[in-house]
Amino acid sequence: MTWFIPLFKKELVEIKNDLRRPVFLFGAALAYLIVFGMLYIPNIVTAVPAVILDQENSAASRRLVQDFEASDSYDIKGYVTSEEEMRDWLREKTAVAAIEIPKDFSKKAKTGSYSTVLYLTNGSNIILTNITSSAAQDILADFSDHLAAKQAALRYGLNETAVLHRLAPVHAHLRVLYNATQGYMFFFMLGLAMVAFQQGLIFAVGASSLYEVEHPGEEGAYRTWQIVLVKTVVYWLLGMMSYGLVVAVVTQGLEIPLGAPLSQLLALAAIFILAVTAFCFFFSSFFPAELPFVRAAILYPVPSFIFSGYTWPTESMGEGMQLASQFFPLSHFSNTVRELFLIGSSPHYWESIEKLTALAIGFFLVGGVLYHRRLKLSRAKTA
Repeated sequence: MTWFIPLFKKELVEIKNDLRRPVFLFGAALAYLIVFGMLYIPNIVTAVPAVILDQENSAASRRLVQDFEASDSYDIKGYVTSEEEMRDWLREKTAVAAIEIPKDFSKKAKTGSYSTVLYLTNGSNIILTNITSSAAQDILADFSDHLAAKQAALRYGLNETAVLHRLAPVHAHLRVLYNATQGYMFFFMLGLAMVAFQQGLIFAVGASSLYEVEHPGEEGAYRTWQIVLVKTVVYWLLGMMSYGLVVAVVTQGLEIPLGAPLSQLLALAAIFILAVTAFCFFFSSFFPAELPFVRAAILYPVPSFIFSGYTWPTESMGEGMQLASQFFPLSHFSNTVRELFLIGSSPHYWESIEKLTALAIGFFLVGGVLYHRRLKLSRAKTA
């Protein structure tokens, strides 16, 4: 093992002379956490701009308007007098949602007919659409129950509360586990941080592996497996340090609680870093220099994030896409990390460990052969 220490020291010197590598390793995830952490500080979406068209302007319709005004989900920007004007507000994005109360709103309600309130929303942003639609349904359902109870109580001389219980005997009690506020900070930030962490590792390892290709004379005395092993050890250690820093910022800075033991999180990260490092040797072997590698690597984060199933469930993808997703290390890491943080455990933990281990072994074997050929070609040109 007399070759290990000199190679190890040489790699550290290369890192010292190329500060981009530690910047990639330690800066990418931190930059994402800082920028997107400030973006998602509100955690939930509230005060969505809305406009109201009250064509009846009765006591009942005004009470309904007050319910929408009191909701945290809406910020009523104005009141219009025609449907055409209401649609203009939506078209110009002055408002995202619109509520239209018809002229015969209270009349139909009092006579036992079915009264319809029109709710319009701009569907170009499905996040706002889902939030406002759900809030509107809750407001209208609650208003309808109370209106029916009040009318029945007045007609038959009964207690309004007792009538309400008879008219609506079943009430849904929503309890969301592990992310009670359904906040985007908890849902999205961990995934973005893992994508940035992965990309920083890819840029750093790729730059290191292709440095030997571009400077073949410097390590001609060493075998390919020795070079790969030393680089893997160096960047595994640096990667673990970087990941520890990311976890510290997430838990202490962003105050996202870690429910699982830290040892489980670090063990998963250790295998993930090996898998990504192995992937880098495989991927970089297709490029003769660092510049074309970087150009190609820039394209990698988006498909890896999409295929990971972090936002769009893997189970909802086609069979071919599900198969393709298995070859992305992030697919077996990001969701498991989120579950460890928010739930405190993951039913897929050991499965993720096994799949990441398989990917690491596979990429090291294939990537080692390809990287050896790339080094051999490079050394032959300078011989």
